[in-house]
Amino acid sequence: RPEHLRISRLAAADGAAPQTPGVQTPIVQTTNSAQNTDAYRAVSLKVVSGGLLTKGAVVFSSDSAQFFVAKGSAVAVYNARNGEMVQNFSAQGRRAAVVAVVAGRSARHVYTFSADARARLWDADTGAQLGEWALGARPEHAAADPARAGAFYVVLRRRQRQKRRRLAADGARRHTVSRVELGAGAARVEELFRATGLAGLAVRADGRWVAAFAKFRVHAARVGGGACVHHAWAQGERVSALAFSGDAALAVGDWRGRIVEWHCLDDGAPASADRAVVRRTHHWHAHRVNALAAAGALLLSGGEEGVLVLWQLRTGARDYLPRLGSDIVGIAVSPDATRYALTLRDNTVRVVRAADRALESQLQGLRVAEPTNAQTTGLAVHPATRALALGAEPGCVQLFDAAADRHVATVEVAAYNRVGAGARPHVDRVQFSADGAWMATADARAGAAALKFWRLDPQTQRYRLATRVDAPHAGRVTALAFRPRADPPQCVTTGRADAAFRVWELHAASGAWVCRHEGRFRAQPARGAAYSADGSTLAVGFGGAVTLWDARACALVAALVAGAATPRLRAVAFVGASPYVAAWSRARLDVWNMLTASLWWTLALPVQSVYVHPRAPLLAVAAYQLRGSRTASVMVLAPESPQPVLALQVPGGVDAVALVPADVRAPADAALKPDPLDANSLVVLSPSGLLSVYAADAAEASAEAPAAADRAAMDTRAFASIFGAQPPAVAADAAPPASAHVRDAMRLVRAAVRASYVDAPSHVLPPVASLYAKFASAQLLPSAAADHASADHAPAEDSDADMPDAPPAVPHSHPDLWNSDFYASMRRGFGLHK
Repeated sequence: RPEHLRISRLAAADGAAPQTPGVQTPIVQTTNSAQNTDAYRAVSLKVVSGGLLTKGAVVFSSDSAQFFVAKGSAVAVYNARNGEMVQNFSAQGRRAAVVAVVAGRSARHVYTFSADARARLWDADTGAQLGEWALGARPEHAAADPARAGAFYVVLRRRQRQKRRRLAADGARRHTVSRVELGAGAARVEELFRATGLAGLAVRADGRWVAAFAKFRVHAARVGGGACVHHAWAQGERVSALAFSGDAALAVGDWRGRIVEWHCLDDGAPASADRAVVRRTHHWHAHRVNALAAAGALLLSGGEEGVLVLWQLRTGARDYLPRLGSDIVGIAVSPDATRYALTLRDNTVRVVRAADRALESQLQGLRVAEPTNAQTTGLAVHPATRALALGAEPGCVQLFDAAADRHVATVEVAAYNRVGAGARPHVDRVQFSADGAWMATADARAGAAALKFWRLDPQTQRYRLATRVDAPHAGRVTALAFRPRADPPQCVTTGRADAAFRVWELHAASGAWVCRHEGRFRAQPARGAAYSADGSTLAVGFGGAVTLWDARACALVAALVAGAATPRLRAVAFVGASPYVAAWSRARLDVWNMLTASLWWTLALPVQSVYVHPRAPLLAVAAYQLRGSRTASVMVLAPESPQPVLALQVPGGVDAVALVPADVRAPADAALKPDPLDANSLVVLSPSGLLSVYAADAAEASAEAPAAADRAAMDTRAFASIFGAQPPAVAADAAPPASAHVRDAMRLVRAAVRASYVDAPSHVLPPVASLYAKFASAQLLPSAAADHASADHAPAEDSDADMPDAPPAVPHSHPDLWNSDFYASMRRGFGLHK
């Protein structure tokens, strides 16, 4: 139980002092809220998407129909024809990164080598783990042995004694190249040779030679025919890539752009460490060679030029595939040599057909921001497509489907010259309107900020710039929020430098956005703004205070301050349609109750990111147990209680969190189930660009339904055994089904919704108790004569949706109540004038 976590439940009574019970609650624990005593079901990691595709090599399956990509601790399987993800699996309960992926001889099998010094066998179709072996050391690179099934060549990090547990003088690690056999029992590891700082591994097609490189040296070992013979040669330039060509020569690429063929691997020569080296140099690349791969008689190379070069080494001829759009950092060739997978620096994998060199499919990962261009937009959920929007490469907003691991679109917010060292733009904020028809962005470059409004083109489904506002505030924009149910649309922005918020409105005549209102509060810096679900109230954070404003008149209504020592707020948000407002700083999270205008509860913890669900009363919080720690805790809370309904640990840190609805057409109360993740998925963005999607198991949800039915049947039998069986209803004398009065009530409800009679904040509506007596009396069954009269005119049961709005003119058992002033006023309020 972390000592820094302090949960304070503050009294709601006016003027009462805060009560601190001193309860220490661990933030890493799955528990239920105070209002529900049933434990929530466990959630599991469903998909790991996004990530840096440039970290690992693309590996084709043995039938060349699929390819595998390692993403953190998971492996994603993609269809080579269309680039769609077909499977995503990881070892449950383990977060060790997968450092190498090797395809099995069967198209369904794939091997992974992880940083926890273990190798695993998977079924690529089902994602089931079939085997696991301990290697004894952390693997760095791995390749299959073509001559023997279940055998691999692996670069292992060497264990050192306590005295020598340090890096070499040049900072490189010490490795061993070993042959690993994964069989029915334990893994059999056979060391071949040792080297320092190995950065790559290649195996010849017949499995008789293994090569690796480390900076200026090339290591090769002949492993066939008994003893292993190790050779090490010095290269004139620093080595950057290595591969065996089709004629069994070793091709070595260096940082000067040269490719050197080493014709020194003669199997008939005596087993001696002194080998004559015959070299042949090819030079086309102007920069270093990043990747080499053999495809039959061809050798493929790529580098910073963004051009795939196809070499015919025997004739010296070469061909090109230009204009790939980014640097080539990896090349993979399918086993049947019909496809090439090119990994590009912009986090893209392009699958090209070898016959005509046409693009067959493309996989676009997250275009994460550069380290000097930190992520500040967080995660915004597009209301129509459920895609995540975040600031990607400089000056761009990327929309990404985390569940399907699919790139949706990229919006270039601010253009810049990509060549040179000029100032690059940075997207600070991005937000969508409730219907997704508008997108607002705030970007800055070299101190100059801009606010832009984008309209969605319904034909092309692309956002197009409608209005650009230069310098909307004195400094950068610190918050963006659209007003729901506003006609015309409105958006609020805040600025820290000018200590003000501004409300922007769409001008119907010109189609441009103009500033309508401006507000300030005691010269405090403004950070964070949000509208209530009905759009009537605007909350703005000024310093450490939460200010409430009338959204229509832009008039200050109230100011909420937790205490004199309250730190400056980073953001504020209304929690769904509930009467709660969340406000957070770097050191605490406060939730206010608008009905009592009091601080409801506080969490004192280092807050990294907060996401508030726009419809459901849920909020997700990412925090670190200790400041500077690399393990973050993610909690999902309901606003009524500080007790988390869900909590989990995320090693490696968290940049942002989000709650993505499972169905955008679901009603707002769909997330009010015992398990909040039944209707929402929890998405966690890591600093490395990985998107981890957590959701509840559907199998467990379906398994609970029969159990509930059994419990209901058991309760019925218990009731009958005590009180006896209920007599059957007499159909002749009994009243007909209560369809008439139910239809009357439904007409009133539908009319109330159309007339927006109850479309107001909950604190201004009359209490339900004042209407209950008369409303309940109005729902009494009509007299028998009225029933028979209404049955002749009532429509069928399944046509309730097409019924007229006016109530039927039938005799009622309480005609005096039906014709009373109360019902007359209610009918007028509901829009029923008859």
